[in-house]
Amino acid sequence: MRAPDASPAVHSAPASAPAGRGTPAGSAGAALGKRLLTAAVGIPVLYVSIKAGPAWLVFAIVAVCAALAAWEACALLARPDRRPLTLLAMTGSILVSVPFLAPGVPFALPFVVVLAFTLLGASALRRNLNEQVEASLATMFVVVFVGLPLGFLTALRATPDEEMGRDLLVLLLVAVWLGDTAAMYVGSLVGRHRLAPRISPRKSVEGALAGIAAGSLAGLLAHFWWFHRLPVGHALAIGALVGIAGIGGDLAESVLKRAAGAKDSSALLPGHGGFLDRIDSLLFAGPVLYYYYQALLR
Repeated sequence: MRAPDASPAVHSAPASAPAGRGTPAGSAGAALGKRLLTAAVGIPVLYVSIKAGPAWLVFAIVAVCAALAAWEACALLARPDRRPLTLLAMTGSILVSVPFLAPGVPFALPFVVVLAFTLLGASALRRNLNEQVEASLATMFVVVFVGLPLGFLTALRATPDEEMGRDLLVLLLVAVWLGDTAAMYVGSLVGRHRLAPRISPRKSVEGALAGIAAGSLAGLLAHFWWFHRLPVGHALAIGALVGIAGIGGDLAESVLKRAAGAKDSSALLPGHGGFLDRIDSLLFAGPVLYYYYQALLR
């Protein structure tokens, strides 16, 4: 969901300079190559894990992503007077998913445990009351902003109807991926109207509409390919809702990056930025799809 900024004036490269590293064309080609390589490794692993693996394997993958995304979020939030407790934020972002995998665990228990340790940790590791409050708030924000939404991916896979859960989770990932891709390329080509210029100047209305349309297309693709039991009306609605929710998650992460003055959440994923950059669309889309399933598809 990223349209390009207005092109700045740049000096032309010498006529003899080939299109390679160091030129815009070469940089774009290198970035695209890194994105494709990362996707070529990640997509098959995710698909096999979801369709053939047990629920705990999905939980483990989500836990790793949540921990790394929480680490990145803590780095974005950090400033001299506000230093999140990064290890607790990472741990808490994993623990909040446990009730989705093990229904016998009370939903509030991980939050109570993390909150207690956060307050104790802030009291011990931060010098004054202001720093203790800022550290506690930032730490719990990361757990709620990153860990809890990602927990709904585990919740989808762990539904009693396992085949439904698998298919819904694959649909979610395909809809988000197609939506992000369509938004990026359509926004790059024809994006003229800025969606949220104060938050993310590169995002365009045209790209957002393309992302929503691509989400609906993903729903149709799921119906005719692997998810025949999903009615066409629900497929279209889910795709559109996931597309809209994905835009919301993308903008929410952009607020953090803009406040921190950062382009990417990190450089952990070659060509993609960080884990938070890759999962930002899932932060709202996962809960939306889960509650859609609970309300209309059970």
